[in-house]
Amino acid sequence: MIRPRSEVLEAPRSVHGGPAGAEDERHPVRIDFSVSLNAWGPAPEVRSAVVETPFEQYPDPASLAPRRAAARRWDVPPETIAFGAGAAELIHAVCFAFTHPGSNVLVPGPTFSEYARAASLCGARVVHHLAAPPAWALDAASIASAVAAHHPQLVILCTPNNPTGQALSREEVEHVADSCAATGALLVVDQAYDAFTPQPLGTPALPGHPAVLHLRSITKDHALAGLRAAFAIGPEPVVTALERVRIPWAASAPAQAAAVAALGDAAESHLAATLPRLRDERARLQAAFARVGIQILPSQTHYFLAEVGDAAAVRMRLLREWGIKVRDCTSFGLPRHIRVAARTPGENNLLIQAVEATCSASR
Repeated sequence: MIRPRSEVLEAPRSVHGGPAGAEDERHPVRIDFSVSLNAWGPAPEVRSAVVETPFEQYPDPASLAPRRAAARRWDVPPETIAFGAGAAELIHAVCFAFTHPGSNVLVPGPTFSEYARAASLCGARVVHHLAAPPAWALDAASIASAVAAHHPQLVILCTPNNPTGQALSREEVEHVADSCAATGALLVVDQAYDAFTPQPLGTPALPGHPAVLHLRSITKDHALAGLRAAFAIGPEPVVTALERVRIPWAASAPAQAAAVAALGDAAESHLAATLPRLRDERARLQAAFARVGIQILPSQTHYFLAEVGDAAAVRMRLLREWGIKVRDCTSFGLPRHIRVAARTPGENNLLIQAVEATCSASR
């Protein structure tokens, strides 16, 4: 009988927030707090760009329009930019281009599971560098030491981190980047949630650094998760190699049009008006959780971790009784925590009511 490669059989399964297929049919979702998106949705200009895009033809395989729009917005050459079908597609492409069976990939965590899964599928050896409880805060000096100790081919760093919402400073990211340059590693900095912080590092965080490839999803802040849209920005040879391994036409025509509109001034104004409101709502949710005795972790984004005891049980009770979905963080190695992303005030009011009823009764 034909069998898949051992890397395929041994790779961890994907576990993410958002739609869950058959489970959603059994337990309809009223409000989804498990995904960390801008709850106010995309700017009207972005919606219009998607609606007006014809899709009877193939998309531009080179994604020239979004790459040029990004080059203008971020003041970098278009040759140093790739455009992909979400950060996950680019993560898998990076691992395919820059790892080989047996090479080390350092993943500071707890963090997004696709980093380890993509590396594992390529046959790489994943070195998990876990932060210490109870804060689970990534430490730049410790990560730099791990780079020196393990000599990885790749280091994949998420800041602000998912699921903790904690961010590293520019100096801390540069410290890790310099340690990668010294050992010949490529640092992939995932900035998917950078725009949600009070003081974003900006894209790219370290322009021109020879050892850094930046990933910048626009599916989170511009609420384009259903379209899949993200950029990779880094040294031209790295981007060229990345493009050589990607599947043709990865980025759809509507996604390319949405990206161009998302990088315009009107969409940027939409973010300036909505993202601070999400952070305010996050603070309100955290205060409400604390009132019922739930331990919360500090966050610089609109999402946060809450220690609820049995995360799987709390998630299922909220889903069954309230139609509310939160992220069970067991797959991150945090079986006592859920992740919650703030939404609009009315939706957050319902979550507060549900958490007060659910978690107060279980304590």
